Amino acid sequence: MRTIVITGAASGLGKALAFLYADKGYQVVVADRNETDGKAVVSELLTLTQAHFVRCDVSVASDLDHLADAVRASCGACHILINNAGIASSGNLMDTDDAEWERLLNINVMSCINSSKAFIPLMKESVSEHEPGAIVNIASLAAIGLLGGMMSYNVSKAAVVAFSESLRCELLNDHIHVMSGCPSFFKTNLTTSMISSSQDTIDRVERWMANSHLTAESVASDIAQGIDNKELLVFSDKPIIRIYRIYQFIYNLFMRKKKRKVK
Repeated sequence: MRTIVITGAASGLGKALAFLYADKGYQVVVADRNETDGKAVVSELLTLTQAHFVRCDVSVASDLDHLADAVRASCGACHILINNAGIASSGNLMDTDDAEWERLLNINVMSCINSSKAFIPLMKESVSEHEPGAIVNIASLAAIGLLGGMMSYNVSKAAVVAFSESLRCELLNDHIHVMSGCPSFFKTNLTTSMISSSQDTIDRVERWMANSHLTAESVASDIAQGIDNKELLVFSDKPIIRIYRIYQFIYNLFMRKKKRKVK
């Protein structure tokens, strides 16, 4: 049985991904700092598949090491790792203090880096040419769109995309595909993490989410399809997807040259 590990899986996109992969027959590891909601998700998953909960605060590197150790002990393998946990913020450069920068970069970027470092050894043992694996780092359309008034969030999510592409090059010969998910706004509890934002900003983001045609389930489906198709970036809006197809064609030409240098 293949195993998937998902951080931030107690709610929202992470939870939708957990149920999608449970339906696919995967053993699911739910990692979240919210123990009550995380265990409740696992209770539901157990009606579909094997599932485990591990309490994990992704801002703490030792928690991610413990998560990898727990997965090795309970599952013996990891085939897909989805670094989904993250937070939001808003504000212009001059409004954003050092503490907010550190908070966003630590939770959104360093969690992906530390999680990948913790799991890559186990994943290399678990995957093969005939049974490949994947690391998915959830970024945002903000990483590409770079909307005004969301400085630290934009930069942190752009860094996730850069990290993913760099890691993809490193793991080219290890049968581990690396990808970024870049959804636009959809209904989640994202605004609960925007502790430094004005109420006007929170209200505006909540309106964007409420008016979105996307759902956690539809985004989860797009990400799963992206894994299957070995995409570099996965979007969920059709106009963006059309633009990305052109970018991907050019990128694949460039990637062939980079791959020759990696070998």
